[in-house]
Order: sequence, then C-alpha cells, then structure tokens
Amino acid sequence: MIVLLLLGVLEIALLAAFGWSDGLAMPLPRLLLPAGAFLCYGVAGCGLIRLRGAGSGRAALVVVWGTGVAARLALLPLAPELSDDVYRYLWDGHVLAHGVNPYVHAPDAPALADLRTPWHGLVNHPGVPTIYPPLAQALFVVVAAAGNATVLAAKGLWLIMDLACAFVLQRAAARSGRRPGPVLLLYLWSPLLVVETAWSAHLEAAGLLVLAALLWMDAPRPREGSAGGRAAAVGALLAAGTLVKLAPAALLPPLARRHGIRTAAAFVLACGVGYTPFAGASFGPLMQGLRTYAEHWSANTGAFALVEAVAGDPVAGRVGAALLVLGVAVLAAWRRFSIARAMLWTFGAGLLLSPTVHPWYVLWILPVAALRRSLPFLLLSGLVFLGYWGLDAYQSTGVWHQPAWTRAAVWLPVWSLLGWDAWEWAKRRRAGRRRLDGRARHPPGRPNASNRCPVAKRATNGSDAQ
Repeated sequence: MIVLLLLGVLEIALLAAFGWSDGLAMPLPRLLLPAGAFLCYGVAGCGLIRLRGAGSGRAALVVVWGTGVAARLALLPLAPELSDDVYRYLWDGHVLAHGVNPYVHAPDAPALADLRTPWHGLVNHPGVPTIYPPLAQALFVVVAAAGNATVLAAKGLWLIMDLACAFVLQRAAARSGRRPGPVLLLYLWSPLLVVETAWSAHLEAAGLLVLAALLWMDAPRPREGSAGGRAAAVGALLAAGTLVKLAPAALLPPLARRHGIRTAAAFVLACGVGYTPFAGASFGPLMQGLRTYAEHWSANTGAFALVEAVAGDPVAGRVGAALLVLGVAVLAAWRRFSIARAMLWTFGAGLLLSPTVHPWYVLWILPVAALRRSLPFLLLSGLVFLGYWGLDAYQSTGVWHQPAWTRAAVWLPVWSLLGWDAWEWAKRRRAGRRRLDGRARHPPGRPNASNRCPVAKRATNGSDAQ
C-alpha cells in the first residue's frame, strides 16, 4: 500500500504542476507532465491488479478514493486553459434561463445583445447555435441558477457526477464478480478524466454516470424486478445518456436486441419527452448546430483519414465512417452482446473512425475500459494528450496545426494492441475448436485405446491373458 500511496502522491503532483505551471512552454516541456502522471497511473494499475486479494481490501480502496478526490481538488480552482467549451455551457444556461431557445439563436445573434455577459467573448463558435441535447441544457440551467453562471459552479456539478460515477462503477465491478479496487483505480486515477473534468470542466461526467448505471444493470441479481421493468429502465437510461450527448444512441440496436422492444420504446418515449420543451423550434433549427459540427469539424483523426481517402470526399467519408460504426452496432445486436461488450465495441469503433476525436471524447469509453481492463483504450486515454499539440499556436494565431507524427503516435500503438488482441482471440478460438474436435472424435462414453484409464487397461489385459 505504501508504494501505491507514493504513486498516487506523485501523480497528483504531476497533474497539479501541469495545471498550475502556465509559465512552461506548450507543448514541450509541459506535455511531459501528464505523460509522467499517466506512467504513475499505469504502474499503479498494474501493481494493484497483481496484488490479488489486497486489491479489494479497505486500505486499497481508501488510497484509491483519497488520491482520486485529491487530484481533482488540486485542479478545481484553475480557470480552463485547454478548452473553452465551458463558456458555451454557461451561455446556453444563461439564455435558456431567460426564456431564449439556444437551438434557434446563436450567441452573436443581434437579438441577444442585451443578454451578453462579461465572458461572452469567450464563447466558442459564436455564429453557430448550440449542439448540446436537452438534458445537457437542463444541467446548464442548474449551473446558471446555482452559481450565477460561473465556471466553478459547473465544475462542482460535474465533480459530483464524476464521483457518483466512480461509486456506481465500483458497485458494478463487485456485482459482476470483479475486484473493485483495480476497476476503481483505472477510472478514478485516469489523468485524462481528472484534467478534463476538474480543470477543463467538460460535461462528460454527466454521461459517464449514465453509462456506469447501465454497466451496473449488466449483471442483475435474482428477484430484482421483472425483466420488462428492467428493459424499460435500460431504455430510459440510454435515452438520458443520449440527451446529454448523442454518442450513446449508437447502443440502441444491441440493447434493444438484447432486452426487447420495451427498451426501444422507453428510449424513444424518453427522448421525445426531452425534446418537448424545445418543440417550438422546427426540426431545421434544432439540428442546425449539429449539422454544422458533423459536416465541418475535424481533429486528431485516425482511421477516418483512410476512409476519407477511399471515399474521395469529406462528406462521403463521414457517411462511410458512420455506416461502419452502425455496422459494428448491428453486429453487436446480432451476436446479442452484453451491455459492457456492446459499449466497448461500439464506442471503440466510434473513436477509431471518427473525424473528430478531441481528448475528452475518449472519456466515453473509460468506464467500460476500466471495468473490462481494455489495454488499447486505456492506453488511448494517455496518448490522446498529444491532441493538445498545436494548442499554443491556435491560441495565438487561430489556426490549429497538428503534425502528422502526433496522430501516428496516438493511433498506431492503439491499433497495434487491438491487432494483438485479435490475434490472441483467434488463437484461443482455434484451440477451442481443436478441443471440441477431439471430443467429437473420441466421445467420453466410447474411449479408444489411448485414453482408457490404466485400471481398465490392466483389467482387459488380464482377461485376455486368461
């Protein structure tokens, strides 16, 4: 436990230095600090996994929880520097609290001139209406009401949801027969999660809480309610995640296939209820911001670059990538994947094929990657800090130039590990088939001479001799 505690303290120190040392040059040497924190995270995770029984003990859980909370508190007072998304959250909540539909009016609309705040100039893409779904908008209003639209109020709400997610994930691990300690560490100590939630104030924690609840429901205990009630709850939870950000909607095919039509019906009903307060706007304005994002945004692309090259057109490439992700979701549905496996495959495909992978997008796969110890995507959560290469030039010139080598450094190790996992899976599958073939050739009820027990052989040999 002493080594674990020392690693935790060192990770906190490195993350605090990353946030508070704004005098260091970006990207180097400043990006070396989260790299060091991720190294501490990886060593601590491997060590706790190897501790076996001690990894679930009270002392280990206390160290894991204490370090996770302390790391967040170290960054909580800082103003966001890596992203300005929180100011869009604050603006949406501010105007919505004044009765203005953020899907209809962009932040720089002349009609909203009287509502502009001192931080209005920090709102990103002011000419584009909001892209955030209704439940996210409701949370933004809560922030506006609780803290007069301050960054710290937003951070406080996300922090509560982040820690609640960790608690639910710990329960999900215990419920599924896994040791909670390693799962909790792989989630709570993630440098990416700490930075993006406690410092950059991204709202992903709200969606992650929903995903953790779905993972908790993945292994229901006996006599916990009817299957129909559970199916409806799964659909409603999936809708809640989709109403925070749209990514969880990709899980609908496998979850509806596994849990039935009630899941799909509950999902559609909950989404309809969520959009009802904004029904005064036609479909076009509701989707305007999202359409702009889908057609034009691009960052830290991986395999999408290949899809786009094959398609020969950016829009066709995005359609092709979306169809590939949908194909993975359909495969998960056809094979009746569990919630956890469907989540890993579908979100993993989305990250690998997306034209836009901001570092905080990787958080969507973190709960299930921690639960299932998915090394490729846990590694991605550390390598994706390279996505901030070029931030300094963007802040001074407005142009984000990301060298090709940084994208290669992010994605090639991930694809290599995925290839290795596929190779190991294929080997296990071949070995299983050989065992089944052997049993088919030599059924247990009709042993051949090579697999008879020694007693039977001696008895036979004795009778022959007589």
